Amino acid sequence: MYFNDIRLKNFRNYKNISINLHKDLNILIGNNGEGKTNILESIYFLSLLKSHRTIKLNDLINFKEEYTEIFTNITNDNDKKIVTYLKFDKLKGKNVSINNLDINRLADFIGYIKVVMIAPEDMKIIKDSPSIRRKFLDINISQIDKIYLKSILKYNKVLNLKNNLLKEKNINDKLLDVYDEQISLCSGIIINKRLQYIDMLNKFSKSIHNDISCNKENINIVYKSFIDLDVYKNNENMKNKILDILKNNRNIDKIKKSSSSGIHRDDFMIFINNREALNYSSQGQQKSAIISIKLSIVKIIKEITKEYPVLLLDDILSELDSKRRKFLLNFLPYVQTFITCTEIHEKILRPCKIFNISKGEILEEC
Repeated sequence: MYFNDIRLKNFRNYKNISINLHKDLNILIGNNGEGKTNILESIYFLSLLKSHRTIKLNDLINFKEEYTEIFTNITNDNDKKIVTYLKFDKLKGKNVSINNLDINRLADFIGYIKVVMIAPEDMKIIKDSPSIRRKFLDINISQIDKIYLKSILKYNKVLNLKNNLLKEKNINDKLLDVYDEQISLCSGIIINKRLQYIDMLNKFSKSIHNDISCNKENINIVYKSFIDLDVYKNNENMKNKILDILKNNRNIDKIKKSSSSGIHRDDFMIFINNREALNYSSQGQQKSAIISIKLSIVKIIKEITKEYPVLLLDDILSELDSKRRKFLLNFLPYVQTFITCTEIHEKILRPCKIFNISKGEILEEC
């Protein structure tokens, strides 16, 4: 799929702009702080209904305004035209429509427009806490799997109810039994789908990483769970085993007043040449690993949905050497790509549009 245009009203530093886009490559050039990333953020927000930079969605609204609007015309891989509209109001929240039809359940919208973003913040996937890596899995799997999305939403809802119950003075164990039953059922689905996704990431990232590293490095991703995956992976007894663990930990949970084990504490590790990337890889190796993983997601989305996502590259070219910049600039020419940068050094081999951005104004180069 690709965006034909995008119109923003009251989004970040843009009061009212409209841009006609190239179906292949769009390059946004400007100094830092001029608003390049805001364009990519608007596409990301329209697609996933969240920002990649902040959890405070009110920050997306232009100063002194009460709402923001994003309007786009999209063409999917079957040449079907799609008109999408998103309004976010400080008081009323989000309102989304597709071809003038309101979407009542926002969860139903997730995955309709698929994006993959590579940004400097992605280094947190390697360097930061397990919660960042779980969020990475949840966002990307939810784009292509409605069952996963529904399962993770239900899991988080029931987990919150359980944790609130554990904080009460008089705890109803029968109600805890009900919550643990629901949690264990969702957990089995979530773990198996995460494992399937990790397998696909390994499948595609190995080839991509070999290309990026000139066959000098291999990459491997390993999922770490609170349950013994060597025994229970794809096992029909996984749900019962999870339920046993939850019940066995109940006294600990009551003391801690929160759930001490579960998929909300699972993690994954990235290895380069069989050594953990966090502790044994250079900054350059870690960046290459993130790029390989993110480009793998593009391939996964295409394999599962039969449609390519939109690729967003936010201010990462300056941090890469010439070889890696060329690799990214010319990766999958049939994927619509957006790039933000302060300048371009490499020769662009793909059809493209170049936009110069300064103080909220956008000028297309002829």
